[in-house]
Amino acid sequence: MRLILDNEDLTQKIYEVNEQKCKVKELENACGLIEHEDKFESAVAIFQAFYSNARAVLYDTSHKYLSAKLKDEMRLPLLKSASKDERFCGVDYDVMLFTSGTSGAPAGVFKTKKHLQSEVRVLANLVKSYDITKMAASVPFIHIYGILMLLLAKFLDVDLRFRERFLPADLAAMAGKNTLVATTPLYINALLQMSERYDFEGALFVSSTAPLSNASAAEFCERFNANIIQLYGSTETGGIAYRKNGESLWQPMDGVICTKANDGCLHVRSPWVSDYSYESGLKYLGGEIKSFDKVEFTGERFELKGRVSNIVKIGGKRLSVIQIENIIEAHPKVKATLIDVVKNADENSLKDESLVCYIEGEKPTVSELGNLVKKELGTINIPMKIIMVEKIPKSQIGKKIRDFKALTFIA
Repeated sequence: MRLILDNEDLTQKIYEVNEQKCKVKELENACGLIEHEDKFESAVAIFQAFYSNARAVLYDTSHKYLSAKLKDEMRLPLLKSASKDERFCGVDYDVMLFTSGTSGAPAGVFKTKKHLQSEVRVLANLVKSYDITKMAASVPFIHIYGILMLLLAKFLDVDLRFRERFLPADLAAMAGKNTLVATTPLYINALLQMSERYDFEGALFVSSTAPLSNASAAEFCERFNANIIQLYGSTETGGIAYRKNGESLWQPMDGVICTKANDGCLHVRSPWVSDYSYESGLKYLGGEIKSFDKVEFTGERFELKGRVSNIVKIGGKRLSVIQIENIIEAHPKVKATLIDVVKNADENSLKDESLVCYIEGEKPTVSELGNLVKKELGTINIPMKIIMVEKIPKSQIGKKIRDFKALTFIA
């Protein structure tokens, strides 16, 4: 298996991954940081840590809070200059990852090789029928999705191609027959907006970090003659479920037990749920966790109804803020939107909540957005206010950062 970086000048940088080459004696039992700034170097460092029995702490350098905490407060060195470290003594782990922090401060999550390898075996079985002979990835490798794609390429013994910076056309150029393309909804939607008519026959697109709408998934498969597998999960849980092409319901992955908790949220138990997480201190998870995602089951499959913190009640109906954001972003003037829910002090009111829509792009009218939402959700009047902003901040993997204080308003 080789890591292949396609450079802007059409040259390639190649690293062959094997135990003999990756094992670095000086890194044994060391604990140190792996940064995202150089995708190729971070991929090499992850494999070196894996084969050298080092403990790697992976993080996104663009996250200023996290950088300050790890470098200044915890004084963790880069892995390549690290030494033996007893930090987090008593916790069995090989990799420490961080949640995206889209709903608050990021939490550290501990993963063992056993966690990662058991999930990779299930992923390999999931894509077995597609006869994968090569892989391409647009995702950074310092998040759970990215590191799983690295290890999947190694498990399948296929080359993994990537670039430091991707345009949608770059990704399309790599999507050949029997190629697994690891990407995100951001790139899937960008390809749909292009005028080019690509034929991706025999390619498999794997998408994660956020659900892709059923309509977009179905359109992508039909327009480009391709297959899509969407993965649903989190840093703490790893992969939870998947759905193929335009399916609406999620199928739990092999070995994962999904149930509906008393409050309607998804409860997950699986071999690769982390045993511990870390915020201000260690928190024991014990291989199971209750998510903040509301669900409805049909047999063993389920539908995501929205996050507890992102559910709005309008006219007696409970609606997903994320779903409303996706509908609004279909408006040609809207590049991105972030919705804040304003609570009504009267708990008995039918219309007890309203929406503040922070929008990047050109300003639509409230009636335009209201009609768009009605078209998708039925005859319901949603009280909303529009505030224009310069940019909706996003993480390295394209997730919106739900920090309203970070928004810059446009007068």
